[in-house]
Amino acid sequence: MQSSLQNDTEPYIGKNLPQIEFMVTQEILNDYNEGLNLQYQKTLPLPSMIAGAADNFHKWSAFEQDRGHLWMRQEWQLFKPLNLNEAYIANGKIIDIYKKRDRTVVNTEMALKNLEGTVVIKSNHHQSFLLDEPVEKVEFRDPAKKEGMRKFLIPDGTAIPSLESNITLEMCGEFFHGNKSYHTDLKSSQKLGFNNVVVGGRMTMSYVGHLVEQHLGEDWWNSGELDIKFTNPVWPNDKLFIKGIDIGILKDNNKRRGIFTWIEKDDGTIVLIGNASIAN
Repeated sequence: MQSSLQNDTEPYIGKNLPQIEFMVTQEILNDYNEGLNLQYQKTLPLPSMIAGAADNFHKWSAFEQDRGHLWMRQEWQLFKPLNLNEAYIANGKIIDIYKKRDRTVVNTEMALKNLEGTVVIKSNHHQSFLLDEPVEKVEFRDPAKKEGMRKFLIPDGTAIPSLESNITLEMCGEFFHGNKSYHTDLKSSQKLGFNNVVVGGRMTMSYVGHLVEQHLGEDWWNSGELDIKFTNPVWPNDKLFIKGIDIGILKDNNKRRGIFTWIEKDDGTIVLIGNASIAN
C-alpha cells in the first residue's frame, strides 16, 4: 500500500494516471504519414502505431530528473482498429519500477477504450531515466561492444521486403506536429544531456508497425501482439533499414504466427529488435 505521504508528482508503483481523450484526426494522420514518408494501403485500417500518440502520460509518469530519458521497451496488444474522428479514452497506471543497468525504468500500462467501454488496444511503455548519477552529457557505449550490435540470431523463415528511411529533422517536426521537444529541437535535447536531437521511439516503432501490418493484413488489427526492445538511439540524418522475417507458426504457441523484426543503421548498428504475431 502506498503511503498517504507519497509524492504524487513523482512516479510510484500503483499510481493511477489521469484519463486522456484521444481522437485520430485527419491532421494527426497526415502528420504521421508525412513524417514517416511512407505509403500504406488505403484499403487497410488506419496505421496501428498511430495509437502511440494516445500514450501521452509522460508528465505524470516521468521522474522530475528527466536528463537522459530514453525508451527501453514497448509491448502492444491489438483487439480492434481505430477509426478516423472517433473518440477514445486512454487509462494509464504505473505497474512497475525496476533497475536496468544504470537506468531506472518506469513501466506504464495503458488501456485504450472506445466510448462503449470496449478495449481496442493495450500497451506497456517502459521508459528509462538516469537517476543515480545525473550527468551533464549522456554518454553511450560503443554499439560494437554492446548487445545493440548484431548478437542475435536471425531465425529461419521468409524474408519480408525491407523498408528504408533517411530520417531528417524536418520529418521529426512533421511527425510530432511541430511541437518543440528533444525529438524535434536541438536546444531542448541538449537540456536533457544529449548532443543531438533524439529521433522519437514512436517514429522507429511506427516503421516496424508499418512493416508488420502491411505484411500481415487485417488480422493484425484484431489480434496483433508486438514486443519491441530499443537498443541504440537514432539521430537525424541516420539511414535506417527496417527488416523482418516471417517465421510462420510459433514453436511455443501453435495458435499464433510470428514475425521477427529489427531496424539497423547503414553502419550495422541495431536500433531495435522486436517480435510480432497474430492469431493463426
